[in-house]
Amino acid sequence: MPKKHINAQPDLVDDDGVRLFFKPVQKKAEKTRTKIKRSKSLDNNAVSGIVVSPAGPKWWVKGLDASLLCTVSGTVDCSHTSTMVAVGDRVWVVPLVEDEGADGEVVHQNEAMIVKVEPRSTLLSRKAAGKQDKEQVLVANVNQLCVVVSTVMPTYNKRLIDRYLIAADKGDLRPIIVVNKTDLLADEFQQDVIDDFDVYANKLGIPVLMVSAAKNTGIEELEAHLTGAETLFSGPSGVGKSSLINRLTKSNLRIGDISEYYEKGTHTTTGALRIELPCGGAIVDSPGLREFAIWDLDPQEVQFYFEEFIPYTTKCRFTSCTHTHEPDCAVKEAVDNGELDVERYLSYMYILHGNADEHER
Repeated sequence: MPKKHINAQPDLVDDDGVRLFFKPVQKKAEKTRTKIKRSKSLDNNAVSGIVVSPAGPKWWVKGLDASLLCTVSGTVDCSHTSTMVAVGDRVWVVPLVEDEGADGEVVHQNEAMIVKVEPRSTLLSRKAAGKQDKEQVLVANVNQLCVVVSTVMPTYNKRLIDRYLIAADKGDLRPIIVVNKTDLLADEFQQDVIDDFDVYANKLGIPVLMVSAAKNTGIEELEAHLTGAETLFSGPSGVGKSSLINRLTKSNLRIGDISEYYEKGTHTTTGALRIELPCGGAIVDSPGLREFAIWDLDPQEVQFYFEEFIPYTTKCRFTSCTHTHEPDCAVKEAVDNGELDVERYLSYMYILHGNADEHER
């Protein structure tokens, strides 16, 4: 009698990224997941720190005296349910005891366990990449979001900028737009780019900084906006985020050197990295994102994130106007008359209909 072969199940992935092939494996995975327990009493040896970078399944946490490589405890005191630990989180860790020294003092390893994550004051999140309907927190507890784009190579995408601005608004972050590589743009096109960003600078009051990391122009103005603040640098790959940060750190802290230190012994090169600035404050350098979908956005809320529409919405014929197909829509008329930016309106339409052009080309 021929042997029965067990057909392998499809490559399933659960909410935490654990691959599940059979139900027993799934049950075992559920038993070993980290549990959240609020108001858990802290160990007497617990110390506080800030998460500065991921290291595979672990995290580098910077404390007052040293940086510790941390795992997440089996039970964590945590007030949120999505992305338990993110760069920028303020955490409490318990150092792992290695041995006792010759004089009887306890010697700690360079490792610890995260036992508590403090409530977040701000965050930037997106819908997790792929088919899973879940939130991915990119960074926590920063004051500002610096959206970095470039004039060319790659050319800036205003729809991406608009999605970042909505995510910043939802996460209580102050936005700044930095347009890098101005040195690669021909002189006759410089004013065209400035005019293209006028809607952000003058109508929305968002700082728009034209800079060149290669020529070191505009860096002082950028530094003035960053001094004393915690700022996330984010944007597509290739726009020069790391080059700008090298300029801002005046070569005292090279991105490659820091990454090499924190990634030693791991295989990850894609995590965010928190770097303190000589002028005060810190930058979180995030990897270039190929897609950025806004998390938890109700279609009825979308128009309220386009603040320049507000003076016109009260003039629409219908109070429930969606500014898409309705007759006598003051918003559409303002777009036709050049009073509202047509690309901002197109961003509104894409986001409203769930086709936010998430993949950057």
